[in-house]
Amino acid sequence: MPRVSSRPHTGRDRLVWVDVARGIALVSMFVAHVAPSGGPAGVLNLSEHLTAALFAALVGVSARLEVQGLGVGRALVRAMVRAAALLGAAWLTALFDAAVVDVLTHLAVITVLMALLAALPLAVHLVLALLAGGGGILLTAAGTLAVADALAPAARALGLDPAELVPAVAGFLTAGPYRLTAFLAWALLGAVLVRTVHVTTTALPRSGRLVGLGWGVGGVVLAGLVILLSRVQTGAAPVPYAGTAAEILVDTGLVLGVLGLCAAVVPSRPSPATDLLAVPGSMTLSVYVAHQAYLGWVLTAGPGPWVDGRGADDTWFNLASLLAGGILLPLLWRGLVRVRPFRAGPLEGIVRLVTDPIGRRSRGEH
Repeated sequence: MPRVSSRPHTGRDRLVWVDVARGIALVSMFVAHVAPSGGPAGVLNLSEHLTAALFAALVGVSARLEVQGLGVGRALVRAMVRAAALLGAAWLTALFDAAVVDVLTHLAVITVLMALLAALPLAVHLVLALLAGGGGILLTAAGTLAVADALAPAARALGLDPAELVPAVAGFLTAGPYRLTAFLAWALLGAVLVRTVHVTTTALPRSGRLVGLGWGVGGVVLAGLVILLSRVQTGAAPVPYAGTAAEILVDTGLVLGVLGLCAAVVPSRPSPATDLLAVPGSMTLSVYVAHQAYLGWVLTAGPGPWVDGRGADDTWFNLASLLAGGILLPLLWRGLVRVRPFRAGPLEGIVRLVTDPIGRRSRGEH
């Protein structure tokens, strides 16, 4: 999910391909939340695998770029402010009662974790990603009660009630739809990818684009092979949010595919074509909160094209509305609002009032 702070979208101080990837995450989120069917060959169902994983990976991308430009200390302070903003937004979205499981709390936690880890060597990132991903799969297979029982002695030593571990462990480690271990693994992979494309300026060199292409093609092949193997063995694709090895591999392949291909093919300079995704992608927190408000409204608005026969929000009307609003409203905002920091977005502007004075040494901020 969403990034909470963003500089005005220019070729000088933003990485356009990163913002485009964020815009793709928003589109995938809209599809995952309201598409009434899987579409041809179930292709729309891939959004269930991509959305949360891509938002998590983008946290890692952002963390690496910020630590690279600011150093660990200032990056950590800014990350803590953003994490607080994400928690505040999570409280706000809960008031809308939308039929959506909120991802912001998990993203807030890994925002801080990645600020602490982003400066580590690339090889360490890879090892930690494997440990987090593999460990998360094992924890999910073990189950909430087994993991809570294993943690009970440590909880007692800290003066905590072991019984309170069960909902906490279920909410963050072992029960879907979101698991902190998987989010951390994807964030670490995002940091690895952005390092390997050698980002030092807003313009990627040809070698960086070739590396991005390698990541992208490799990710697509990985996801495709796992889906194909699952269909051969079980007759169906891996179940999203299940926390199985097959599901995590599909999610990972799709994330690497999107990030790598964006790095490979998106032009370094903004244009009307890239702005369709990059501008919404630069104010994802505002778009995320607005889409939750809309989905909360449709459930109380009564009969109409916004609800299906069961009273649920899974309709093509809602998908079209979210796509139109999620893309056009940020473009309209950027065109009308000229005052910094609020040009970055309504909620992003509030966060930047706090984070901007902390200082920066980088050319870009993501």
